[in-house]
Amino acid sequence: MRAIQLSAFGLDHLQQVDLPAPRPGPNEVLVRVEAASLNFRDWMLVDGQLYRGVSLPIVPVSDGAGTVAEVGAAVTRFKPGDRVTTFYKSRWIAGAMRPEWEGAEIGGPEPGVMRELACFDQYSLARAPSHLTSLQAATLPIASLTAWQALELAGITTGQTVLLLGTGGVSLFALQFAKLRGAKAIVVSSSDDKLARAKALGADVGINYTEHPQWGALVREASGGAGVDAVIETIGAATLPQSLDAVRMHGFIGVLGWIGGMDATLPLSKVVLKRVRVQGISVAPLEEHERMVAAIEATRLEPVIDRAYGFGQLREAFEQLVAGRHFGKLAVDFSV
Repeated sequence: MRAIQLSAFGLDHLQQVDLPAPRPGPNEVLVRVEAASLNFRDWMLVDGQLYRGVSLPIVPVSDGAGTVAEVGAAVTRFKPGDRVTTFYKSRWIAGAMRPEWEGAEIGGPEPGVMRELACFDQYSLARAPSHLTSLQAATLPIASLTAWQALELAGITTGQTVLLLGTGGVSLFALQFAKLRGAKAIVVSSSDDKLARAKALGADVGINYTEHPQWGALVREASGGAGVDAVIETIGAATLPQSLDAVRMHGFIGVLGWIGGMDATLPLSKVVLKRVRVQGISVAPLEEHERMVAAIEATRLEPVIDRAYGFGQLREAFEQLVAGRHFGKLAVDFSV
């Protein structure tokens, strides 16, 4: 079967190889993988910056979708023909995360989805929404679930206001989920074109941060003066001070990533006096993923995919990811 392996760190070491087809063990499900999507953590793996130790060679990329081909004797969750997605935190079934579950992550340290056939534990998979194609469903495991969990933890509901940074996959999922909850959405971006596209998806206000570097004050103004109820902070150190300026008293900042730097300096007086809750978020348990899938089906929500690449175009997809020019998700179609 076709597979992509990373033999050493760096884009030059992504190689298409032929691997033997696997067979499922008693608790495993054999999936014919049909699509994948990229997240920033996938680039960190390829570039040798992942926060987990990995053994090379490794099949990269965490998020995928496909059809069940065969199930092991003890499998009760799925049957052949079922459409599924991967579930990234493969031991986090319910409740709070535990330290002993931390390393069980598809796409590093565990093998990823860039292979035509893959065996997964039955709890490392989730049902795909019935109205989505495999290409669309492949965008859900990390980006969509992270956005969903951020709004859940923030308690966002009708009449509240959410601030979204940029127009990547997590931010656009958060925009879509915020509008489904009846909330107002403010988006900041460096591109007027992307802001216009975000407004077409339902964003109420768009702010160009290159024209307004101190955008926190404009966000407060756009939210009635008090500030937003929640910030979906996908950038990190570069934007966190402005996010703190933009959030209301007793507001919520969900920190989801650090593409803008890991080491942030904050005025603690503002954190304390505004009584701000700063929450680190890294996806959610399987039970939350299943709630999200039910909501996506009920509302017929469709992910925003900027572009789909062919199986042999993974390098080009990563180059586009790093360039940051995409709007929504970048995906890989295994049929191309």
